[in-house]
Amino acid sequence: MKKQLLSLFLTGSLIAPVLLNAQGKQPGTSIDVGNKSPIRFNMDITTEAQRDALTKQHLDYLKQRDPDYVKKRNDYEAMIQSYLAKNSKSHQVQSVITVPVVIHIVWNATNAAGNISDAQAISQITVLNEDYGRTNSDTVNTPAPFKSRAANMHVQFCLAQRDPSGNPTNGIERRQNNSVTSWGTDNAVKATSTGGLDAWDPTRYLNIWVCDLGSGLLGYGEFPTTSVSNTFGVVILNSGFGNTGTVQSPYQLGRTTTHEFSHCFNLYHIWGDDGSACTGTDYCADTPNQAGSTNNCPTFPSIDACANTAAPNAGDPVNGIMFMDYMDYSYDNCMNMFTQNQSARTTAVLNVAPYNALATSNGCTPVNLPNNDAGVSGVTMPGGQVCSASFTPIVVLKDFGANALTSCTIKYKIDGGAAASFNWTGSLASQTTATVTLSSVTTTLGAHTFKAWTISPNATTDANAANDTSSTTFSVVGSGISLPYTQGFEAATFVPSGWSLNNTDASNTWARTTTAFHSGTASAMMDNFTYAAGIGQVDEMVLPAFDMTTVGTAAMNFQVAYTYYSQTTPTPATNTDTLTILISTDCGQNWMVLYKKGGAQLSTATPVPNTNNSFVPTAAQWRAEWVPLGSFAGSHNAILKFRNTSGYGDNMFIDDINIGDFAGIQESQLLSSMNVFPNPSNGQISVSLNMPVAGNFQVRIYDMLGRTIENIKEQNSLGGLYSVDLSQHANGMYYVELITDQGTATRKVLLDKR
Repeated sequence: MKKQLLSLFLTGSLIAPVLLNAQGKQPGTSIDVGNKSPIRFNMDITTEAQRDALTKQHLDYLKQRDPDYVKKRNDYEAMIQSYLAKNSKSHQVQSVITVPVVIHIVWNATNAAGNISDAQAISQITVLNEDYGRTNSDTVNTPAPFKSRAANMHVQFCLAQRDPSGNPTNGIERRQNNSVTSWGTDNAVKATSTGGLDAWDPTRYLNIWVCDLGSGLLGYGEFPTTSVSNTFGVVILNSGFGNTGTVQSPYQLGRTTTHEFSHCFNLYHIWGDDGSACTGTDYCADTPNQAGSTNNCPTFPSIDACANTAAPNAGDPVNGIMFMDYMDYSYDNCMNMFTQNQSARTTAVLNVAPYNALATSNGCTPVNLPNNDAGVSGVTMPGGQVCSASFTPIVVLKDFGANALTSCTIKYKIDGGAAASFNWTGSLASQTTATVTLSSVTTTLGAHTFKAWTISPNATTDANAANDTSSTTFSVVGSGISLPYTQGFEAATFVPSGWSLNNTDASNTWARTTTAFHSGTASAMMDNFTYAAGIGQVDEMVLPAFDMTTVGTAAMNFQVAYTYYSQTTPTPATNTDTLTILISTDCGQNWMVLYKKGGAQLSTATPVPNTNNSFVPTAAQWRAEWVPLGSFAGSHNAILKFRNTSGYGDNMFIDDINIGDFAGIQESQLLSSMNVFPNPSNGQISVSLNMPVAGNFQVRIYDMLGRTIENIKEQNSLGGLYSVDLSQHANGMYYVELITDQGTATRKVLLDKR
């Protein structure tokens, strides 16, 4: 479409395709950005064909992640144009290329229909093969003036029959994730670490993710670039995938995937993504000029503003737009053709690096399994840091053979030492795994390598020794850092020495800032305000290991400043984040929650109103927090971490971390740690002690005359929450007194039962 193909080069660089500079709104799309809210697209999918309304948002996301993304796209388009110029007629005799496909199904129990059947998944492959091979039954609906332009794409698809490791597969994998109800365009569904499923090697498989996209959105595809992308493929709404099962009209014929897959083959929208300007291009001269996308299913000929203007292709103003082309937004029952130029561009992609590798992939070749073949496919323990020189190895045993595995010997050793043997018996079906706990071993402090392998599966010779062995490196660590320990983030290097970051989505995470601090000139900040794509995302600051055997009343004290986002117009909305502090005493194998606050409970300032200004605390908007650690006093290796769980709320700041023995707590610290709420009270009050208390303590409540009316005594407390019933006492002012060996603190509470 768009008869005037753009000049490819201008002063050595490609004029940016209009797709990369598309206007933000497509016809029929309502974008409500407010002043802070995430961009949302709202549409009635029963009346509009907004096939990939999130394409621009997804492109924006890719450009934010990769500053060179536009250049890579332009460079790739130049490579395609060069190939086409040299092979202008080769597509007419192109042999059919079969491309392996893997379908990743991610679903939530609240929408069980999202766990589509194998039959529904397979039906989509059938649709793709018919549409790309032009064997679809509705080719009879291609208007006569366009039949000569219709094309076979010379591409077919198969569900993968071997996975990237060479194991048999049916090309379908599933994951139930009940913490995510719908997905967006941030590629989170494309990674196991963010709740989805990882892509298979994109140079060997075309990846499809099927999930609930929410808001009536149908899907999005990723364009190829000069470098391999581990998110290359398409994401499709489960109710628009295939042509059977849970599909819903008017997207019940599988054409959404046909359309989105075509973006992976570098095909643009037929109207050129220029709104209705009639000036963009899809780089295909045999598609008529067109003003914007087509909604629903018009009657041929359909004339629009562009089709009524002068056009190079004779007859186009009379024949109108090619709304039946798969690269439009028409309803499924209206689409039925690709063009010769679109076929040529697809052929070019499969002959130009890096995705020309798809043409030679063995993903469609079945795996011939030997009868008896076993191996250790992974090592669960040891790995990373190990806290004790004596430990029990745990490995994953896999039956790689066609026969059921009933016995084998697992050999294992540390470094170059003598190998130990473990005789396993059981019943393991072909291609399944079992976790096996071996006998304990002992080694020394420092770095080591653990190796495990199998011999004698089913008391026979192993048919394939290449998959027998797995190994891992690990370190046996001694005692951690001695206490006390302080950290104020004053050094320019972040994270501090010995710390680490867990940033699974490689996006916003903890960072050092000098815009706010409790003391000194810096603090640690988590930017949740701009983290729209990170809702539910976890980012962690992991501290080094500490030796807590030398302290008595161990605790951590730190300063926090935080508030959340809240708006009243145009639509009331509240976005809150959560801070969690966890501890591990087994070198990170298991974690225990010590502290968890979020939203109003964590907030140290009033919520940010409807404004684009993110939270920066004043000196008065910091609060001291205490985390008792006394129950871990016997640990030589205690690791703490600060976890931010984003809700797209607002900035969170941490400063002045102190870890040590707080037996000598001052009265002012006692007072700041004690909270009495609600105040005023109608009779029920709570007393919280957010810090450790050495030895015995007493909470005494007395009236204006000094008479004790309630008393709480406890021994060796580490702090906590205590409920007191004052409903039997008269209205008036009362005093809550905390009495400890370190001093006394008192707060007032007003009793008002009216």
